[in-house]
Amino acid sequence: MAIFAEFARKKNVKMKNGLNRRVFNVAEACYGNDIRLEKDGSIILLPGSYHISGFSIVSMQTTFAPPVPKHDNNYPGYCLLYRKQNEKDDPLGNNIGIGSPSTALDTCPSLFDLIFTCHEKTAICVGHQSGEELNGEVYLSVYEVKGIPSEYHVFARIGISRL
Repeated sequence: MAIFAEFARKKNVKMKNGLNRRVFNVAEACYGNDIRLEKDGSIILLPGSYHISGFSIVSMQTTFAPPVPKHDNNYPGYCLLYRKQNEKDDPLGNNIGIGSPSTALDTCPSLFDLIFTCHEKTAICVGHQSGEELNGEVYLSVYEVKGIPSEYHVFARIGISRL
């Protein structure tokens, strides 16, 4: 069993167009040898079946006031669970699971909950996308709001249990 999180660190990170990989950087719990967090934020699973659930959020909010879109867009999107080996090719076409719809304007999370079986050691990743034209308004993570930093901003979390 393992729970990993991506905490915002050091600066606000603007989202790139297309799929952005979440970089899990905190092991909140990790028991056994079947699940391992890698330095690049990917996760190694040994052969077996797993229950995997979690969330990913993106935001337009970098002030205490509600964000006001400059381009009449709430930037809808979703997160995606995929094998690291497919990251450059076609992670969407070779996905493990797709999260629920979300919007950056409301900092609404994309949620996922699935069962995954792998027959060999497999590296998995979580990515998030909110379209191809983000106009510099969408953040993958926000560390500082109006000059006030916080070590407690969690933008993604994944829980994995071996079945």
